Amino acid sequence: MERLSHIITSGFQFNLDSAKRGLLHSVLNEIINGFFLPDFNKVIGTDKENLEPLLAHLCDLPKGAVITLDRAQTIAFHNALRESLRELGVEEFDTRTGYRFEEVQRILRELKVLIDDTHS
Repeated sequence: MERLSHIITSGFQFNLDSAKRGLLHSVLNEIINGFFLPDFNKVIGTDKENLEPLLAHLCDLPKGAVITLDRAQTIAFHNALRESLRELGVEEFDTRTGYRFEEVQRILRELKVLIDDTHS
């Protein structure tokens, strides 16, 4: 997987290439349909009803399309990654999403830095 430096920051917008878009799709699907999260809104930073249209939009995009997330969506992506990693663990995460656990941990750390850098 490529480094997150391929996520281009422009104000509070983050552009994800098709590889990262697949990861976003996988973790959104997991947190919406795969397992139960108590206090979903508090843990993810938004409610399911705000993320379901994004998940549907991801399914409709053509192969190779880039998607732009606003800051709130990016925070939800970060939180969904974190919770999916925590809930599923190493083997299950790899199996259910198709992404390596260790690589996604690195992406999670890089994404946190990007979010924190735009906080000021």
